[in-house]
Amino acid sequence: MTFAERYRQALAFKSLDVEEVIDRRFHRPIAAVLAAALLPLGVRPNQVTLASLLTGWTGAYLLYRGFYVGDPGPPLIWLLSGFFLFLSVILDCADGQLARARGGGSRVGRILDGFVDVLVLFPTYVILGIGIGHLFGTTWILIAAIAGFSTWIRCIVYDKTKNLYLANTMPSAGGAEGTESLTEVRKEQQEARRSGTLLERFLLWVYVGYLQVQERFASGSTEKQTHHLSPEDIQAYRATHRPTMRLAAAMGLGTHMALLYTSIALMALDLRAALAIQVLLATVFNALLVLAILRTRTLSRP
Repeated sequence: MTFAERYRQALAFKSLDVEEVIDRRFHRPIAAVLAAALLPLGVRPNQVTLASLLTGWTGAYLLYRGFYVGDPGPPLIWLLSGFFLFLSVILDCADGQLARARGGGSRVGRILDGFVDVLVLFPTYVILGIGIGHLFGTTWILIAAIAGFSTWIRCIVYDKTKNLYLANTMPSAGGAEGTESLTEVRKEQQEARRSGTLLERFLLWVYVGYLQVQERFASGSTEKQTHHLSPEDIQAYRATHRPTMRLAAAMGLGTHMALLYTSIALMALDLRAALAIQVLLATVFNALLVLAILRTRTLSRP
């Protein structure tokens, strides 16, 4: 298989309807180059996931040094922090593309991927929030806290909306895409308690808690529905609910990470760049969140 063929295989999307624009147009094409290069090698998707964690932590550490070592640090440190966070996003995309190119990922791999996202985003946001408070006053810590907490909710709503949509539009969707019910995951959790590894038990425990939180913001079963829907029913569902899906897709992790690493890199030019993004997330994006939550309630009804 040529590199170009491996690239096209790695760039295959589950459904363009559910993809974030920044991922589809920017992150995933870059990540597909990396996935195509790794495909013939023995590198595993989970190893790429851990590389995403390490590069994300490196970006967070450089962000910390920018705020507190030099007070503030030189322009280069903001650029490096933004670059490593960008690289973390690319690796985060590449692990899933590598898994799909090899025949499909697993639910545990997807959960690990999501858990690593939290381990990168949370410390980065905490450092950023406290840091801009250190530079610009305590009011900005409160604004950053609102922006950060609502970012978590927006990502939850996007993830649930995506899985509801896939459950009703993709006949091949399965547990590795999140199209399963909470009951199914709990059964797998019980099985893992009997014969699974410690990591599998821990990740499934975290995932069950995550699904319970999802239900508070965007209810509806993500169990695959297409087995009793005709092609015409599926197309009608897509036509009706695609606008809601596209609205939710503006609030995914890729979009937030792009805003985050871009604003940090722009701090090399003006430290107030970080403030502008916090205001945007705390106002405009929260208005989108309210609208998305209201519209998502209809997604489970084909």
